[in-house]
Amino acid sequence: MDFTPREIDMLNILLEGPTTTDNLAQNLNVSRRTVLRDIPSLSKKLKTFHIALETKSGVGISLAGESGNMKKLKEKLASSHKPTKLSPKERQHLIILSLLENKEPQKLLSFAMEYQVTEATISNDLDACEHIFSKYNLKLMRRPGVGVWVEGPEKGIRQLVTELFYKNFDESQLIGILKDKLPIKRDVQAADYTISDEIKNRLLKLVDANLIEEIEQALNEILNEFRFPLADSAYIGLIVHIALAMERLKSGESIHMENNILSTLKNNDEFKLAEKLGTRLEKIFGIKIPEEEMGYITMHLLGAKLRTSQGVNEFFALDNFEVAHMAREILTQAGKELGQDLTGDIIALEGLILHLKPAISRLKLGLDIRNPLLPQLKQDYKELMEVAGSSVKGIERKYGFKVPESEIGYIALHIGAALERKRHKKVPVILACASGIGSAQMLASRLEKELPQINIIDVVSFLDLNEAIKKYPYVETVVTTVPFESDSMHVIHVSPLLDEADVEKVRSHIENFEKSFTPAFSPRESTKGQGEDDKSQIILDLIESFVLKDHVVVNNKDKLLNQLMDMLKDDIPEANFDKVAEDLKNRGRIGGCAVPGTSVAILHTRTEGVDKGFLGVLRLKKSIPMENMDGKMENVETILIMLLPEKPQREAVDIMGKISVALLDNSRWLRLLKEGSGTDVIKELIRITKKTEG
Repeated sequence: MDFTPREIDMLNILLEGPTTTDNLAQNLNVSRRTVLRDIPSLSKKLKTFHIALETKSGVGISLAGESGNMKKLKEKLASSHKPTKLSPKERQHLIILSLLENKEPQKLLSFAMEYQVTEATISNDLDACEHIFSKYNLKLMRRPGVGVWVEGPEKGIRQLVTELFYKNFDESQLIGILKDKLPIKRDVQAADYTISDEIKNRLLKLVDANLIEEIEQALNEILNEFRFPLADSAYIGLIVHIALAMERLKSGESIHMENNILSTLKNNDEFKLAEKLGTRLEKIFGIKIPEEEMGYITMHLLGAKLRTSQGVNEFFALDNFEVAHMAREILTQAGKELGQDLTGDIIALEGLILHLKPAISRLKLGLDIRNPLLPQLKQDYKELMEVAGSSVKGIERKYGFKVPESEIGYIALHIGAALERKRHKKVPVILACASGIGSAQMLASRLEKELPQINIIDVVSFLDLNEAIKKYPYVETVVTTVPFESDSMHVIHVSPLLDEADVEKVRSHIENFEKSFTPAFSPRESTKGQGEDDKSQIILDLIESFVLKDHVVVNNKDKLLNQLMDMLKDDIPEANFDKVAEDLKNRGRIGGCAVPGTSVAILHTRTEGVDKGFLGVLRLKKSIPMENMDGKMENVETILIMLLPEKPQREAVDIMGKISVALLDNSRWLRLLKEGSGTDVIKELIRITKKTEG
């Protein structure tokens, strides 16, 4: 059984003879209340040595046990390692934990003696702690002659404790520790026991291990009853939250939640699950659990769904245009700071759109976002983190919350990936040698192997170089074995054998050139490149304008089109839906539009009513009979609306065709249209349209 440093000091005093709690408090530089609170835990640990703590009136507290057992206890204390050299960060973590454990003021002198430093050092540590507390809306109170303590909202205290858990344990450790209900074990070699282990044990003291099993049992029963599976990460987060909440409630501390958020959460099925769990926990622990606690449990459950891209109440949803605009804004701002244009990177835009939607929803819910890569990102990519931090200012202004470092880290990854893609766009070069054959081809092969960021457009003899320059006007760099000078071209002279110095010379030039390089295409390449750019823009337009509506009520089949168009007017205000409805009718798309055997109908047309592509999914509350493409009647539950301008680009027609065909050969696409979340539909849309590029 392990003893804390304060327990070791207490036992060493008691081994000298009986003493009072006042005397213990004075010698340990803590309050009498702290000593009384430590005694039950110490008494429990002493039972493993068959030693008891006895209290006698007029005498005080003493140790009672056989001499052999007393000897074993002394040996244990002698071998126990109490770290004396702490880093400032470790000392500050321990001070924070002490301040969170104890409500009453604590004196700087007691901290100084415990950690064997000066009071001035402790004062500096408290400055650092004050900065940490402020991030959670907590205030460090300092009163000369009284001591230091913490004040602030319960929500902030819980967020800080939770953050400390995740900083000191990874999820796999938490799973093992919480499921085993065990503290960190000291190794028989005392020197192996580190201060970080002490911090972890102090953290675990904030959550009663005896509660974990009962919480787990109650939670598992409810999750099974509601058929609500949770990933390990979400499960552990919920266990930590509930265990901490129970401890705080037992201490008379309750959490507050805004009424408008609570009333919205009550409309979710997850709140019913939270209520049932709360009722069970009330019976187990004999305490009243307020509705606000149920609300926070609901938020964890909703957060777990968001992590798996499942739906949430529309109150927390973001429309695709809004999130696409924010993604563009992030890349625009980041590009300005980096001196690069990143907005044309469709991969970065798509990635950010799909990432931001659930991430912002989690932040609106007040849920934490974990990023295990954060320490490495802060260490190795400091500039990228700063750029990402600046790029989210628009999001912070819009929603009124601070984007945490963990989320900034994820955005930095997207920005970094866009930079890498831009950095590795191949720079076109012409290779000119004395003959243009034989050794020239060997030189070309070695250049491409050593420098994959270059694209050798042509290998020519020096005599044919002028013709090659005219033929490829977009090429600005010539690598040559024949020295010459040019006012219009970048000329890099290398030896025919291409030694290491030559490689570095070319690499240095290419790296400098890449900073201002804008890819151009030969006439043959430009058509293909433009087509790919057009496809990217069409896909992005579809993502931005995409609409998904559930529980759509259609009262009159004959007025179906007008009804559906009315529903979409607010989503795309620039469209002329009267014209859209007219064109759908005129082209007869309302008849024979259901896909046989799918319960899905497609309404599509080219129309002057829109100036770019539009994709919408409407799920009917009650199916309606419609004619399918085989001329038979089909009960339709889902309607896919696809609109193109009157004179669409060829790429747009191709993309819409692929989306339609996927209904016949892609069961996942069909299923997601019927019941998937908007994010999942968009992800599958991207997968389908990317197949067109192969």
